[in-house]
Formats: sequence, structure tokens, C-alpha cells
Amino acid sequence: MLNLLKKQLKRFPIWMGLVILGFFLVLDLVALNKPNSVADHLLQRVDTLVYDWRFRAFLPQRADNVPIVIIDVDELSLKKEGRWPWPREKLARLVDALQKQQVRLIGFDVVFSEAELNPVSQVLASGQLSEATATELQPLVAQLDGDSQFAKVISKNTVLGYFLHNSGGIHVGELPAPILKIDSKDKNKLSMNFMPDYTGNLPVFAKTVVGAGFVTTLPDVDGVMRRSPLVLRYEDGLYSSLSLELAKIYLNAPFVKLQTVKSGSQLRLESLSIGNTIIHTDESGVALIPYKGKGHSYPYISATDVLNNPNAIPALKGAIVLIGTSALGLTDLRTTPLETGYPGVEVHANLLDAILQSTDTVTHMYYRPDWEPGLTFVILLLSGLAFVWILPMLEPAFMLAVSGGWFAVLILTNLAAWKSLHYDLPLAILILSTFCIAILNIGSGFLRTNSQKRELKTLFGQYVPPAHVERMLENHHLAGLEGESRHMTVLFSDIRGFTTISEGLKATKLKQMLNEFFTPITGIIFEHNGTIDKYVGDMVMAFWNAPLLDANHAEHAIDAALSMLQKVEELKITFAAKGLPEINIGVGINTGFMNVGDMGSVYRRTYTVLGDAVNLGSRLESITKFYGVKLLVGEGTYDLAPQFLYRLVDKIIVKGKREPVCVYEPVCRLEDASESRIQRVEQYNTALAHYYSREWDQAEKIMRVLHKGDPDRKLYNMYLERIDELRYELLPDDWMGVFEHRSK
Repeated sequence: MLNLLKKQLKRFPIWMGLVILGFFLVLDLVALNKPNSVADHLLQRVDTLVYDWRFRAFLPQRADNVPIVIIDVDELSLKKEGRWPWPREKLARLVDALQKQQVRLIGFDVVFSEAELNPVSQVLASGQLSEATATELQPLVAQLDGDSQFAKVISKNTVLGYFLHNSGGIHVGELPAPILKIDSKDKNKLSMNFMPDYTGNLPVFAKTVVGAGFVTTLPDVDGVMRRSPLVLRYEDGLYSSLSLELAKIYLNAPFVKLQTVKSGSQLRLESLSIGNTIIHTDESGVALIPYKGKGHSYPYISATDVLNNPNAIPALKGAIVLIGTSALGLTDLRTTPLETGYPGVEVHANLLDAILQSTDTVTHMYYRPDWEPGLTFVILLLSGLAFVWILPMLEPAFMLAVSGGWFAVLILTNLAAWKSLHYDLPLAILILSTFCIAILNIGSGFLRTNSQKRELKTLFGQYVPPAHVERMLENHHLAGLEGESRHMTVLFSDIRGFTTISEGLKATKLKQMLNEFFTPITGIIFEHNGTIDKYVGDMVMAFWNAPLLDANHAEHAIDAALSMLQKVEELKITFAAKGLPEINIGVGINTGFMNVGDMGSVYRRTYTVLGDAVNLGSRLESITKFYGVKLLVGEGTYDLAPQFLYRLVDKIIVKGKREPVCVYEPVCRLEDASESRIQRVEQYNTALAHYYSREWDQAEKIMRVLHKGDPDRKLYNMYLERIDELRYELLPDDWMGVFEHRSK
């Protein structure tokens, strides 16, 4: 059950990642097919933040090829010329002054929907004048008719503004002719913004002016001006904005063409074209405003300076002038991605500038290409699947690196497309999906890492040195819990005569003795990089080269065994002082391939080693009593640790095995061996060489010399007894001197 739960927890980030990916795929499809849905508003809100940041980071780079000048009804003009609105006669003088400066076009970001009162007409209408006086004043009616004067001057090169809006049935003034009549069969197929009401200019102006364009703007829901319609629909006609109308006249291109693509039963608008200029918009005819910079990116000239300056103003010759206001009190200031308090007239200037500098091959308008939805969906799907599959296999740090790298790729690619190709590619859904999947995996990764750390501490905390545990916590991939075959060294140590000892002690005394014995013995094993496998009564089992790799595992095991034997000699003195019995131990060490890992049942598991090499190590410990030695090692250990002085003890076959092995007694480290000790070991090994060569007399002679010097050594007596028996036996030709142990 526990293993099943662990597997499910490992799969959780994948399943949950697929759920998150599915959510964002559905969100993308809903936003695409339902433009005003909650999903669409959510994604647009995030995308607008990216949009604003891109504008601030990379402003459009456009040359000043189109001379556009703003005639500003600013605070100075209001102070000198009087409050707004100015008399039509003054506006007529302003237009006349601009025409004398040889401007190319004049555009008014102003709507003249109401007639100006004529003071003479008002006096005459009062009926309080005599007939003679009224007759004398009658010629002044025409002279003081500001509307007539204004209508006369705007007939040359002036474009006026008007409003299309949704204000409850208001129809004021007169609209110009639409730029395009929509066929009744296509009326419901196009998704242009429809406006049911209008506020136009007086008929006297509408009939005489060169052109007119709406000045209606459509701020985003947060009030920021990011986009503006170039065309709007009223009844069955399409009407152009002020900037588009000015561009048409400037380019002498009276016709506007719509480039549409069929999408099901709908016609999706891709772009508009006037002459050779292609203007990219969205399907509603709304264009992103390509701001050149913050306010006053174009030359500004105060309106009062134009009215009162009889001299030529070089900036005006051949220019397109837009008449608007930056005065605070006239409420034509906007909030843009770049700043608040942006003059509204400059919105039209930016659109006009970008339109006029675009061609059929080069665009200065920012837009989303028609293939963008499909590309975004594919990137979302493929990157999401890759993240769902790859991230759970990584460590949290690598998850952060991969996620951060993908964030960088998305952002840099988006910026490159924005700067080089003028593509406004969405980023919100890709960033949000990546962020959510990354956070899920990083969070579960940290939980998984903490779980692994707790598992490692629980599993290894009592069995390996603390330094090993810390290394495994830092690099837990070094300590795999799964079973594996590894070349290792195992050690078994047992207290001699423990049954007799335990029978003579009370339980508390026995516990005290074992604690005081195992504590320093465990410390020695830890000091030499060993791992405690288990304690069984008086026996301790340890191994080397797992869980962490140890290239010198055989050497460290022998060092630990020699230190343990020395420690036992010290404990004898301590135990005697405490009234505890004397203890002696036997140690067996063997090296070979073993199976190591977390093994056991669903109820209890442990990190241990198994295999023939382990069993041989246990046999070696048990036969130390037979040879009267305290430490025996197998051939594998002997071969890997040449740093020690060895005594070959015997060639043996242990119970359950057929192949003979050589067993050795490590005497000490070579650098610690005295000359006399080395000489005695060499004598012994020489005697054993004579023994295996059946040179009984030579072997006996040396053994007796050694026995005389150390009569208590059981090993010498054993070989002297064997020589006495074997010299009179008829041995086979293949006799190798192997002794078979029939008991464990």
C-alpha cells in the first residue's frame, strides 16, 4: 500500500500537469471563439501588461519622412485668444493663416455640430429696433456670420472630425458619405464595430469641407489607449477615421479596399489598403496605435503663434497639420502605455504617420497575423506536454533553470517578433501555463526532495557516518535505494562465548555491557566510512562502498577491524573495573560482488547486502575460533588491500561451497610492522609454502621454531598436527592442501 501511494505521488505532477495544460488549452479556445468572454478578458489583461512593457522597452523607430505638425490650442493660446470655443471667425483666420503658410492638409480634431450665434441676427430678431436701423444693420449679418466665413476657408484642404457613438438615439449634424457601402448579404458576416448614433458637423461645413473622419476612440477596459478604430459601421456604410481620411487625401487614393478571409460563415477582416499602402488591423478594423514616443513626439506650434505671426514658419510648408489641444481644461488628454496626460490629437498623428510610411511590403503598424491563433495553440500544446513530461524527472534547481530558460526563449522571441516584424504576438497564455506547470513541479519537487531527505535520514541515520548522511542529502542521487549489484566489502564481528556471558549477567547489566561495547565499535566503523547493516544480539554486521562509493573499501574495512580489536583490549580494562566480564571478538571480512539496496517487506524494510560474498564473510568470522585468530579476510579483500602485512592462514572450502578459497590474517599495516614481526610472518609463510609442496620436514622444522617462540598460538599447533598426520598418508596427485569446514 505504501509503495502504491509513493508511485501515485510520483505520478501526481504528471497528471496534475496534464489537467493544467488542458485548462489552458480550453481557455485559449474559448478566448479565441468568444472574444468578449471572461477567458478573453483575463488573457487580454495580462497581455496588455506585456504590450505596455514592450512599448516602453522598444519604441517604434520611424524616420521623420512625413511632415506632421500639431497646431496646439494650448494654455498660452487660451490666455491670449480667449477661452474655448473660439469664434468661428477666429478659427477661419487660423485656417487662412495656415493656408498662407502653404500647408498640405489641415485636420481638425474638433467637431462643429452647433451653429454659432450671429450677434446682428440676434439683435434684429429681438424686434426692438426701428425699421431704418434694422435696414442699416442688415448688411452686417453676412459680414459677422462666422459659420459662413469658416465654411469658405475649409473648402480648400481641410478635414473635419465627427463622432460615431452609442448614446441613445442622438443624431446631430450631418455625416459625410461612407467610404464603402456594405452589401446587405455581407452585413452580418463582417465583425466591424457598429455605432447606431452620430454627432456630425453642421451641414454648411459637411457640404463644403474636403473630407471628414470620425475622431471616436475605443480605450481598453482599463482606460488606456492602445488601439483605435480605422473604420466603423453606421447603418449599411463603413466610415473612416480622421487619420485614415487624411491619409486617403494625402495619397490621392479615394478608395479603401478591404482584405478579408472567409472563416466559416464569417468574413474576417485582415487589412485595409489605400493605393499601394496596406494597413493591418484586427477583424473589427481596429488598429494598434504605433506610438512613436511620449507626448510631443511631433513638432508643436502654439495656435496663437500662427494667428499672430506674419512671417513664414518653415515647419509648416508642405506639412500635414492637426489642430487639437493639450490644455488641461479642455479634457482631450489620454492615458497611453507610455504616460498619462497624452494629447489626444497625437493619437491621430501617430496613426497617420505609420499609415503614410507603410507600403505593400513594409508596415509600420503593429498587428497579429491571421496564423497567430494556430501557432499559439501548437506552442502551448507542445511546450506544455514537454514540460509535463520532462520537469518531473528533474531536480528542483534544474526545474528552475529549464523553466527560466523557456521563459527567456518566449520573451526574447516575442520581443524579436515585435521589433523586427511588428508582430503583436500574445504571451499571456504561454507564460501563465508554463508558470503554473513549473510551480506545480517545483513545489512537488521540493516536497519530493524533502521526502527523500527524510527517507534517507530515517533509513541511513543510524547506520552510516553523519558526514555520509549530509553528502547523501546534498546529492541523494549518489545513494540509490533500488537494488543493484556492486563490488563491496562486508565485515562480521561476534563476541566470543556470548551465551555463557549472557547467562551470568542480569538483563540490565547485559544491556549496559552491550551498549558500552557497541557504541565505540560503531564509532570506529563510522570513522572508517563503514555502513552498519544490523546488530543481532552480540553480532554486528557492516559493509563498505555503499550507499556512497568508496574506492578503498577493502582497506578501510581492515583498518576498522584492527581498530576494533585494539578497542576491545582497552574495553577489557574498563569492563573489569566495572565488574563486567572480559570480552573477546572474532572478525571476518570478505570482498566481492553483492546485491545491495532497500530490501524487506511492506511491513519492515532495511538497507542491506545479500549474496555469496556476504555469506563467506560470515563463515570467515565463525572459523576464527577454529584457527585461534581474531581476524580473517578472504582473497578478494587480500587482493585489494596490499597495504597490510598478511599471514596466509589456510586454503579452505566452507560448508555449502565447492570452490576453495585462501584466507588470510592481516597482522598490521606494513608501515607499522617491525623487522622482527615481518621476519616471523615470512618464516611462517615459508613454512606454509613447504607444507603445500609436501616438504614435511622443512615445514615442521620452521613451525617448531615459531611454536617455541609463541607456544600459545593455536595455528602453529594445528599445522604441526596436520604434518604429523599427512606425512604418512597417501595423498592424491592433485592434493592442494585444502581443508573443508563441514560446519558453519
